[in-house]
Amino acid sequence: MFFKDIPGKSAEKKYLIATVQEDRLAHAQLFLGRSGTGQLAFALAFTSYLLCKNRSDDDSCGTCSACLKTHKHIHPDVHFSYPVVKMDGKQRKDVTSNDFLPQWRKSISSNPYLDMNTWLDSLSVDNGQANINVKECVEIVKKLGLKTFEAEHKVLIMWMPEYLRNEGNRLLKLIEEPTDNTIIILVAEKQEEILNTILSRVQLLKISPFSDEEISNYLTTELNVAASEIDQITGLASGDLNAAIHLANQDNANYSDALFQWLRIAYKMEPVELGQWVIEVSRWGRENQKNFLEYGLHFFREYLFSLITGKDNIRLSPDEKETASKMTKLLDVSKTENIISVLNDCIGAVERNANPKILFLADSLTIGRIMRNANIDKNIYLV
Repeated sequence: MFFKDIPGKSAEKKYLIATVQEDRLAHAQLFLGRSGTGQLAFALAFTSYLLCKNRSDDDSCGTCSACLKTHKHIHPDVHFSYPVVKMDGKQRKDVTSNDFLPQWRKSISSNPYLDMNTWLDSLSVDNGQANINVKECVEIVKKLGLKTFEAEHKVLIMWMPEYLRNEGNRLLKLIEEPTDNTIIILVAEKQEEILNTILSRVQLLKISPFSDEEISNYLTTELNVAASEIDQITGLASGDLNAAIHLANQDNANYSDALFQWLRIAYKMEPVELGQWVIEVSRWGRENQKNFLEYGLHFFREYLFSLITGKDNIRLSPDEKETASKMTKLLDVSKTENIISVLNDCIGAVERNANPKILFLADSLTIGRIMRNANIDKNIYLV
Protein backbone atom coordinates (compact mmCIF):
# COMPACT_ATOMS: atom_id res chain seq x y z
CA MET A 1 0.00 0.00 0.00
CA PHE A 2 1.14 3.55 -0.74
CA PHE A 3 1.02 6.45 1.69
CA LYS A 4 -0.67 8.40 -1.09
CA ASP A 5 -3.59 5.96 -0.97
CA ILE A 6 -4.48 7.22 2.51
CA PRO A 7 -6.50 10.45 2.31
CA GLY A 8 -4.98 13.42 4.13
CA LYS A 9 -3.05 12.72 7.36
CA SER A 10 0.06 14.58 6.17
CA ALA A 11 1.52 14.91 9.70
CA GLU A 12 1.39 11.17 10.37
CA LYS A 13 2.88 10.41 6.96
CA LYS A 14 5.76 12.84 7.43
CA TYR A 15 6.52 11.43 10.87
CA LEU A 16 6.66 7.80 9.75
CA ILE A 17 8.68 8.59 6.64
CA ALA A 18 11.18 10.56 8.72
CA THR A 19 11.72 7.64 11.12
CA VAL A 20 12.82 5.51 8.15
CA GLN A 21 14.91 8.16 6.44
CA GLU A 22 16.67 9.17 9.67
CA ASP A 23 17.10 5.57 10.84
CA ARG A 24 15.38 6.09 14.18
CA LEU A 25 12.95 3.19 14.02
CA ALA A 26 11.29 2.07 17.22
CA HIS A 27 11.41 -1.73 17.39
CA ALA A 28 7.90 -1.92 18.91
CA GLN A 29 5.18 0.56 17.95
CA LEU A 30 1.50 0.99 18.65
CA PHE A 31 -0.65 2.65 15.99
CA LEU A 32 -3.74 3.71 17.93
CA GLY A 33 -7.00 5.24 16.74
CA ARG A 34 -10.69 4.62 16.83
CA SER A 35 -12.38 2.40 14.26
CA GLY A 36 -11.92 3.49 10.65
CA THR A 37 -9.16 6.03 11.21
CA GLY A 38 -6.55 4.23 9.13
CA GLN A 39 -4.19 2.59 11.63
CA LEU A 40 -3.92 -0.62 9.61
CA ALA A 41 -3.54 1.31 6.34
CA PHE A 42 -0.65 3.23 7.92
CA ALA A 43 0.97 0.01 9.11
CA LEU A 44 0.77 -1.44 5.59
CA ALA A 45 2.06 1.72 3.89
CA PHE A 46 4.84 2.13 6.45
CA THR A 47 5.95 -1.49 5.97
CA SER A 48 6.02 -1.09 2.19
CA TYR A 49 8.08 2.08 2.54
CA LEU A 50 10.49 0.47 5.02
CA LEU A 51 11.21 -2.55 2.79
CA CYS A 52 11.15 -0.68 -0.55
CA LYS A 53 14.44 -0.87 -2.45
CA ASN A 54 13.91 2.39 -4.37
CA ARG A 55 11.85 4.53 -2.01
CA SER A 56 11.32 8.20 -2.83
CA ASP A 57 11.16 11.07 -0.38
CA ASP A 58 7.46 10.53 0.25
CA ASP A 59 6.44 6.98 -0.73
CA SER A 60 7.44 3.50 -1.79
CA CYS A 61 8.21 2.98 -5.47
CA GLY A 62 5.60 0.29 -6.10
CA THR A 63 7.73 -1.45 -8.73
CA CYS A 64 10.70 -3.05 -6.97
CA SER A 65 10.59 -6.72 -5.96
CA ALA A 66 9.85 -5.82 -2.34
CA CYS A 67 6.96 -3.51 -3.24
CA LEU A 68 5.42 -6.04 -5.59
CA LYS A 69 5.20 -8.40 -2.63
CA THR A 70 4.31 -6.00 0.21
CA HIS A 71 1.55 -4.40 -1.85
CA LYS A 72 0.05 -7.86 -2.35
CA HIS A 73 0.69 -8.80 1.30
CA ILE A 74 2.83 -11.81 0.36
CA HIS A 75 6.30 -10.65 1.39
CA PRO A 76 8.06 -13.51 3.27
CA ASP A 77 9.50 -11.10 5.86
CA VAL A 78 6.13 -9.50 6.69
CA HIS A 79 4.03 -11.48 9.16
CA PHE A 80 0.43 -10.84 10.16
CA SER A 81 -1.42 -11.68 13.34
CA TYR A 82 -5.11 -10.98 13.94
CA PRO A 83 -8.09 -12.36 15.87
CA VAL A 84 -9.55 -15.56 14.46
CA VAL A 85 -12.43 -17.88 15.25
CA LYS A 86 -12.94 -21.61 15.42
CA MET A 87 -12.86 -23.42 12.10
CA ASP A 88 -14.14 -26.82 11.02
CA GLY A 89 -11.79 -29.70 11.68
CA LYS A 90 -9.72 -27.91 14.35
CA GLN A 91 -10.09 -27.26 18.02
CA ARG A 92 -10.24 -23.62 18.97
CA LYS A 93 -6.86 -23.72 20.71
CA ASP A 94 -5.19 -24.93 17.50
CA VAL A 95 -6.48 -22.22 15.14
CA THR A 96 -4.01 -19.47 14.17
CA SER A 97 -3.85 -16.57 11.73
CA ASN A 98 -2.22 -18.78 9.11
CA ASP A 99 -5.48 -20.71 8.78
CA PHE A 100 -7.24 -17.57 7.55
CA LEU A 101 -4.41 -15.93 5.60
CA PRO A 102 -6.11 -16.04 2.14
CA GLN A 103 -9.25 -14.39 3.58
CA TRP A 104 -7.12 -11.83 5.42
CA ARG A 105 -5.19 -10.84 2.31
CA LYS A 106 -8.40 -10.47 0.35
CA SER A 107 -10.06 -8.39 3.09
CA ILE A 108 -7.23 -5.89 3.59
CA SER A 109 -6.67 -5.59 -0.15
CA SER A 110 -10.28 -4.55 -0.67
CA ASN A 111 -10.60 -2.44 2.50
CA PRO A 112 -7.55 -1.64 4.68
CA TYR A 113 -9.85 0.40 6.97
CA LEU A 114 -11.90 -2.61 8.08
CA ASP A 115 -13.19 -3.16 11.62
CA MET A 116 -13.85 -6.36 13.54
CA ASN A 117 -17.43 -6.73 12.27
CA THR A 118 -16.23 -6.36 8.68
CA TRP A 119 -13.56 -9.00 9.26
CA LEU A 120 -15.98 -11.47 10.86
CA ASP A 121 -18.57 -10.85 8.13
CA SER A 122 -15.94 -11.78 5.54
CA LEU A 123 -15.58 -15.12 7.32
CA SER A 124 -19.38 -15.62 7.30
CA VAL A 125 -19.31 -15.95 11.07
CA ASP A 126 -22.30 -15.09 13.27
CA ASN A 127 -21.49 -14.40 16.90
CA GLY A 128 -17.99 -15.82 16.50
CA GLN A 129 -15.83 -15.33 19.58
CA ALA A 130 -12.60 -14.08 18.08
CA ASN A 131 -9.28 -14.09 19.93
CA ILE A 132 -5.50 -14.36 19.57
CA ASN A 133 -4.64 -17.57 21.39
CA VAL A 134 -1.60 -19.16 23.01
CA LYS A 135 -0.60 -21.10 19.92
CA GLU A 136 -0.61 -17.89 17.89
CA CYS A 137 1.78 -16.29 20.36
CA VAL A 138 4.09 -19.28 20.19
CA GLU A 139 4.03 -19.12 16.38
CA ILE A 140 4.88 -15.40 16.46
CA VAL A 141 7.95 -16.04 18.63
CA LYS A 142 9.09 -18.77 16.20
CA LYS A 143 8.57 -16.63 13.09
CA LEU A 144 10.41 -13.62 14.45
CA GLY A 145 13.24 -15.83 15.67
CA LEU A 146 14.10 -16.75 12.09
CA LYS A 147 16.53 -14.82 9.92
CA THR A 148 15.11 -12.54 7.26
CA PHE A 149 14.55 -14.15 3.87
CA GLU A 150 15.36 -11.25 1.59
CA ALA A 151 14.79 -7.89 3.32
CA GLU A 152 16.90 -6.00 5.83
CA HIS A 153 14.04 -6.05 8.34
CA LYS A 154 11.31 -8.48 9.28
CA VAL A 155 8.00 -7.01 10.34
CA LEU A 156 5.09 -8.23 12.45
CA ILE A 157 1.78 -6.42 12.03
CA MET A 158 -0.60 -7.44 14.81
CA TRP A 159 -4.12 -6.15 14.25
CA MET A 160 -6.31 -5.81 17.34
CA PRO A 161 -3.91 -6.69 20.18
CA GLU A 162 -6.90 -6.04 22.46
CA TYR A 163 -7.84 -9.66 21.73
CA LEU A 164 -4.59 -11.01 23.19
CA ARG A 165 -5.80 -10.82 26.77
CA ASN A 166 -3.41 -12.51 29.24
CA GLU A 167 -1.83 -14.59 26.48
CA GLY A 168 -0.03 -11.39 25.50
CA ASN A 169 2.36 -11.82 28.43
CA ARG A 170 4.07 -14.52 26.36
CA LEU A 171 5.20 -11.81 23.95
CA LEU A 172 6.64 -9.41 26.52
CA LYS A 173 10.25 -10.52 26.16
CA LEU A 174 10.00 -10.40 22.36
CA ILE A 175 8.51 -6.88 22.46
CA GLU A 176 11.08 -5.63 24.95
CA GLU A 177 14.10 -7.35 23.39
CA PRO A 178 13.21 -8.31 19.80
CA THR A 179 15.51 -10.28 17.58
CA ASP A 180 17.81 -8.37 15.23
CA ASN A 181 16.18 -6.11 12.63
CA THR A 182 12.68 -6.87 13.87
CA ILE A 183 9.90 -4.29 13.79
CA ILE A 184 6.67 -5.02 15.69
CA ILE A 185 3.63 -2.89 14.84
CA LEU A 186 0.51 -3.23 16.98
CA VAL A 187 -2.64 -1.80 15.39
CA ALA A 188 -5.34 -1.07 17.95
CA GLU A 189 -8.59 0.80 18.63
CA LYS A 190 -8.97 0.60 22.43
CA GLN A 191 -5.92 1.39 24.49
CA GLU A 192 -7.67 0.52 27.75
CA GLU A 193 -8.12 -3.10 26.64
CA ILE A 194 -4.43 -3.70 25.91
CA LEU A 195 -2.28 -5.21 28.64
CA ASN A 196 -0.42 -2.50 30.57
CA THR A 197 2.71 -4.63 30.41
CA ILE A 198 2.58 -4.33 26.63
CA LEU A 199 1.71 -0.62 26.59
CA SER A 200 4.77 0.20 28.66
CA ARG A 201 7.03 -1.40 26.05
CA VAL A 202 5.82 0.25 22.84
CA GLN A 203 6.13 3.65 21.21
CA LEU A 204 2.70 5.19 20.70
CA LEU A 205 1.46 6.89 17.54
CA LYS A 206 -2.08 8.26 17.89
CA ILE A 207 -3.99 8.61 14.64
CA SER A 208 -6.89 11.05 14.57
CA PRO A 209 -10.21 10.48 12.78
CA PHE A 210 -10.50 11.55 9.16
CA SER A 211 -11.90 15.00 8.52
CA ASP A 212 -15.15 15.44 6.62
CA GLU A 213 -13.17 16.87 3.72
CA GLU A 214 -10.83 13.84 3.60
CA ILE A 215 -13.77 11.42 3.61
CA SER A 216 -15.64 13.47 1.03
CA ASN A 217 -12.63 13.51 -1.30
CA TYR A 218 -12.14 9.75 -0.89
CA LEU A 219 -15.80 9.03 -1.67
CA THR A 220 -15.62 11.22 -4.75
CA THR A 221 -12.28 10.10 -6.20
CA GLU A 222 -12.10 6.46 -5.13
CA LEU A 223 -15.75 5.32 -4.99
CA ASN A 224 -17.42 7.75 -7.42
CA VAL A 225 -20.22 8.47 -4.96
CA ALA A 226 -22.89 10.84 -6.24
CA ALA A 227 -22.62 14.39 -4.96
CA SER A 228 -26.17 14.19 -3.60
CA GLU A 229 -25.14 11.42 -1.18
CA ILE A 230 -21.77 12.78 -0.05
CA ASP A 231 -22.98 15.06 2.74
CA GLN A 232 -25.16 12.45 4.41
CA ILE A 233 -22.55 9.69 4.23
CA THR A 234 -19.81 12.01 5.48
CA GLY A 235 -21.93 13.23 8.38
CA LEU A 236 -22.97 9.73 9.34
CA ALA A 237 -19.41 8.38 9.14
CA SER A 238 -18.14 10.97 11.68
CA GLY A 239 -14.49 10.46 10.78
CA ASP A 240 -14.76 6.68 10.26
CA LEU A 241 -13.67 5.87 6.70
CA ASN A 242 -14.67 2.21 7.05
CA ALA A 243 -18.23 3.28 7.90
CA ALA A 244 -18.24 5.67 4.94
CA ILE A 245 -17.14 2.87 2.59
CA HIS A 246 -19.88 0.56 3.85
CA LEU A 247 -22.53 3.25 3.54
CA ALA A 248 -21.42 4.09 0.02
CA ASN A 249 -21.65 0.44 -1.00
CA GLN A 250 -25.18 -0.03 0.32
CA ASP A 251 -28.02 -0.14 -2.18
CA ASN A 252 -29.90 2.32 0.01
CA ALA A 253 -27.50 4.76 1.59
CA ASN A 254 -30.20 7.41 2.14
CA TYR A 255 -31.73 6.49 5.47
CA SER A 256 -33.28 9.82 6.42
CA ASP A 257 -36.67 9.14 4.82
CA ALA A 258 -36.74 5.68 6.40
CA LEU A 259 -35.95 7.09 9.85
CA PHE A 260 -38.64 9.76 9.71
CA GLN A 261 -41.15 7.22 8.41
CA TRP A 262 -40.31 4.98 11.36
CA LEU A 263 -40.81 7.84 13.83
CA ARG A 264 -44.19 8.73 12.30
CA ILE A 265 -45.34 5.12 12.46
CA ALA A 266 -44.06 4.65 16.00
CA TYR A 267 -45.81 7.86 17.10
CA LYS A 268 -49.19 7.03 15.51
CA MET A 269 -48.98 3.35 16.55
CA GLU A 270 -51.41 2.17 13.85
CA PRO A 271 -51.11 -1.66 14.01
CA VAL A 272 -51.40 -2.48 10.30
CA GLU A 273 -48.96 0.21 9.20
CA LEU A 274 -46.52 -0.75 11.96
CA GLY A 275 -46.71 -4.42 11.02
CA GLN A 276 -46.01 -3.67 7.36
CA TRP A 277 -43.01 -1.51 8.26
CA VAL A 278 -41.55 -4.18 10.56
CA ILE A 279 -41.84 -6.80 7.80
CA GLU A 280 -40.13 -4.46 5.34
CA VAL A 281 -37.18 -3.61 7.60
CA SER A 282 -36.70 -7.27 8.54
CA ARG A 283 -35.88 -7.97 4.88
CA TRP A 284 -33.07 -5.43 4.68
CA GLY A 285 -30.32 -7.67 5.99
CA ARG A 286 -28.19 -7.19 9.09
CA GLU A 287 -25.66 -4.76 7.63
CA ASN A 288 -28.33 -2.48 6.19
CA GLN A 289 -30.28 -2.57 9.46
CA LYS A 290 -27.18 -1.65 11.43
CA ASN A 291 -26.34 1.24 9.08
CA PHE A 292 -29.91 2.50 9.34
CA LEU A 293 -29.69 2.49 13.14
CA GLU A 294 -26.27 4.14 13.03
CA TYR A 295 -27.82 6.89 10.95
CA GLY A 296 -30.56 7.25 13.56
CA LEU A 297 -27.92 7.62 16.27
CA HIS A 298 -26.09 10.24 14.22
CA PHE A 299 -29.28 12.22 13.65
CA PHE A 300 -30.40 12.20 17.27
CA ARG A 301 -26.94 13.02 18.62
CA GLU A 302 -26.77 16.06 16.37
CA TYR A 303 -30.35 16.95 17.30
CA LEU A 304 -29.51 16.61 21.00
CA PHE A 305 -26.48 18.85 20.58
CA SER A 306 -28.69 21.47 18.97
CA LEU A 307 -31.26 21.23 21.79
CA ILE A 308 -28.67 21.63 24.52
CA THR A 309 -26.57 24.36 22.94
CA GLY A 310 -29.15 26.19 20.85
CA LYS A 311 -26.70 26.15 17.93
CA ASP A 312 -27.56 25.12 14.40
CA ASN A 313 -24.03 24.32 13.17
CA ILE A 314 -24.81 20.62 13.30
CA ARG A 315 -23.77 17.87 10.87
CA LEU A 316 -27.16 17.54 9.17
CA SER A 317 -28.36 18.38 5.68
CA PRO A 318 -30.77 21.33 5.17
CA ASP A 319 -33.73 18.91 4.88
CA GLU A 320 -32.67 17.10 8.05
CA LYS A 321 -32.31 20.41 9.88
CA GLU A 322 -35.80 21.40 8.80
CA THR A 323 -37.24 18.18 10.16
CA ALA A 324 -35.21 18.56 13.35
CA SER A 325 -36.65 22.04 13.92
CA LYS A 326 -40.19 20.62 13.76
CA MET A 327 -39.29 17.88 16.23
CA THR A 328 -38.61 20.38 19.01
CA LYS A 329 -42.38 20.49 19.62
CA LEU A 330 -42.30 16.76 20.23
CA LEU A 331 -38.93 15.70 21.68
CA ASP A 332 -37.09 17.35 24.54
CA VAL A 333 -33.63 16.50 25.87
CA SER A 334 -34.80 13.68 28.14
CA LYS A 335 -36.85 11.96 25.44
CA THR A 336 -34.04 12.29 22.93
CA GLU A 337 -31.57 10.72 25.35
CA ASN A 338 -33.99 7.82 25.87
CA ILE A 339 -34.35 7.26 22.12
CA ILE A 340 -30.56 7.30 21.72
CA SER A 341 -30.34 4.61 24.40
CA VAL A 342 -32.93 2.49 22.57
CA LEU A 343 -31.02 2.80 19.29
CA ASN A 344 -27.74 1.86 20.96
CA ASP A 345 -29.30 -1.27 22.43
CA CYS A 346 -30.93 -2.10 19.11
CA ILE A 347 -27.57 -1.94 17.29
CA GLY A 348 -26.09 -4.35 19.81
CA ALA A 349 -29.00 -6.72 19.29
CA VAL A 350 -28.60 -6.60 15.50
CA GLU A 351 -24.90 -7.41 15.86
CA ARG A 352 -25.87 -10.42 17.99
CA ASN A 353 -28.21 -11.57 15.20
CA ALA A 354 -31.46 -10.99 17.08
CA ASN A 355 -34.78 -11.75 15.36
CA PRO A 356 -35.41 -8.51 13.40
CA LYS A 357 -39.21 -8.70 13.48
CA ILE A 358 -39.35 -9.04 17.25
CA LEU A 359 -36.56 -6.50 17.73
CA PHE A 360 -37.98 -3.70 15.57
CA LEU A 361 -41.54 -4.26 16.76
CA ALA A 362 -40.48 -3.99 20.40
CA ASP A 363 -38.32 -0.93 19.79
CA SER A 364 -41.05 0.74 17.74
CA LEU A 365 -43.42 0.37 20.66
CA THR A 366 -40.80 1.72 23.05
CA ILE A 367 -39.97 4.74 20.90
CA GLY A 368 -43.67 5.43 20.40
CA ARG A 369 -44.24 5.49 24.15
CA ILE A 370 -41.27 7.81 24.63
CA MET A 371 -42.57 10.23 22.00
CA ARG A 372 -46.15 10.31 23.28
CA ASN A 373 -45.34 10.76 26.97
CA ALA A 374 -46.25 14.47 27.15
CA ASN A 375 -49.10 16.98 26.83
CA ILE A 376 -48.77 17.75 23.16
CA ASP A 377 -51.04 18.45 20.24
CA LYS A 378 -52.05 15.02 18.97
CA ASN A 379 -52.27 16.40 15.43
CA ILE A 380 -48.51 17.09 15.33
CA TYR A 381 -46.75 14.62 13.05
CA LEU A 382 -43.30 14.61 11.59
CA VAL A 383 -43.19 15.70 7.96
